[in-house]
Amino acid sequence: MKLFVKNLTHVDFSYFDAERGLLGESWQTDIVLTGKLNDESMICDFSIVKKQIKKWLDDNIDHMLAIPAEHSGSTLTPLENDRVSFHFDHSHVSSRAAAADKRVFQCDAPTQAICVLPMVKITPEAVAKWVESQILNLLPAELEAVSVHFSPEVITGAQYQYSHGLKKHAGNCQRIAHGHRSTIEIYADGARNAAMEHNWAKRWQDIYLGTQEDLQSETTENGVNYHCFSYTSQQGLFELKIASDQVYMLDCDTTVESLSAHIAEVLVAENPGTHIEAHGFEGIGKGAISEKKAVK
Repeated sequence: MKLFVKNLTHVDFSYFDAERGLLGESWQTDIVLTGKLNDESMICDFSIVKKQIKKWLDDNIDHMLAIPAEHSGSTLTPLENDRVSFHFDHSHVSSRAAAADKRVFQCDAPTQAICVLPMVKITPEAVAKWVESQILNLLPAELEAVSVHFSPEVITGAQYQYSHGLKKHAGNCQRIAHGHRSTIEIYADGARNAAMEHNWAKRWQDIYLGTQEDLQSETTENGVNYHCFSYTSQQGLFELKIASDQVYMLDCDTTVESLSAHIAEVLVAENPGTHIEAHGFEGIGKGAISEKKAVK
């Protein structure tokens, strides 16, 4: 017998891709449980198992930076005070046909903020198999198998993947490199405007949204420009070095409320006299709405 749970939870995190760099992601999680019927004509206590799996995902991947530990470009180094340093050297990416890619990426963070995945490339299928191998022994003995399926939201319109960190947040949003895959809705004078939506998605494609007060320096190494961020929050010291062409700077915190307000303000400045209503999403099915209109 099998039990299934559709949309058990959403995991919002960032992962490192050897080609595209740091990517925010949001996956819907579906599960299938296989086992024999017990004396109650049930496979297991559904509510308990759902809570166990969701808690494991919350503790081990949600709002973390997932890294492809087996890629030749990856280096993971232990640091003092239960911290680790993830370094990626893009020169190890052999599929790039152009001149050698001189970019590097580095994130130093508390260990709890890094999800170390034993794989070369992070995909929903590969991560699902890893999760299955980790959680089966944690579940009731009567369960014979657990199947996990991760899938990005089906978005027919504009979408982008962004990463950020919210140092003032008391929860796991304070981690400097976590993120989301998001759609966007923009209304100009009350009408949905697909052109504005796609234009904004292009601006924030594969982007890191940085807060100005967290920026420590801008440097150039081997012809590559970098933004270097650092802050200390409740979970500890976070540091990030990322190529500048993957950064969009803001003068505010990168909460979804501030992001939707920023979108509305920029679009009104670009379209004087137009009433703009920006629906900024933070992952799947949640977000904030900001409205603004400026006089011509």
